[in-house]
Amino acid sequence: MNKIPSYALYGEAAQPVWHESLHVETISNRSGAYDWSIEPHRHDSQLQILYLQQGGGRVLCDSVHLAAHAPCIIQIPAQSAHGFDWQGPVEGKVVTALQPPLESVAELLAPGLLPLLRNRRLIELPHWSATEDPLLPLFAALEEEYLARGREHMACSTALLLALLVQILRLGESAAAEPGQPRGRRSQQIRQFRKQVEIHFRSHRPVSDYADLLGMTLATLGRLCQERLGMSPLAAINARLLLEARRELAYSSRSIKEIAHDLGFSDEGYFSRFFRRHTRLTPSEFRNQVRQGQL
Repeated sequence: MNKIPSYALYGEAAQPVWHESLHVETISNRSGAYDWSIEPHRHDSQLQILYLQQGGGRVLCDSVHLAAHAPCIIQIPAQSAHGFDWQGPVEGKVVTALQPPLESVAELLAPGLLPLLRNRRLIELPHWSATEDPLLPLFAALEEEYLARGREHMACSTALLLALLVQILRLGESAAAEPGQPRGRRSQQIRQFRKQVEIHFRSHRPVSDYADLLGMTLATLGRLCQERLGMSPLAAINARLLLEARRELAYSSRSIKEIAHDLGFSDEGYFSRFFRRHTRLTPSEFRNQVRQGQL
């Protein structure tokens, strides 16, 4: 493949973001059709929540290998390159939903959910009986909403998804949550900064351009990023660029020169120096270690 494929659902052409706000199916329905192996791909605007109830296998997410064994929850955020290599038949539910509306509502009502939404997660669960399982009713309600598509479908599905995420948070993600995260104007500003980084990271714009786009001084943007992200604006931009470089090196067959050009580097040498400075590996070394299963 030339680039990491982007799908609405694996094996289906990507649709506009408004096309499908919620999709619910069994894990076996799609994975079984591909002989229990899903090649690396990503969803530009959709996150996925898998409730693995039977079986196990390996999950690849942004070059990280995770061992999954039922029962567990697997969370894949939007834009993360991921794939599945199940060890034979598995069973469970998978929910695919638009991430931006969930982030908007969570930022207002439950900012502690934002780290859960934006990061990969694998949460091991107890072996509940059907009557004790707190997740089954929520997955069942989401499936019913998906199939019925009644009036105000998106509002209802968003509410159910938030309830599911809160339950997941309560079941094991307290370490990743930030319950006291402030809301308001500064939350909106950092969200806009992240949005602009997503649009422009390949063009290597100076930090001053981002400050201008957001209508603030360089010093204010610097304080905002340190407060909310724990890093400078330049470090945040470079982190996004590095994440894309890792994805392409791990999951595409394109040459390093092609990847460097796509990421806005003037030449392969400049890209290699950038990558090595941040990872202590050359692009070739990183790609080889991923292929050998060392990363």
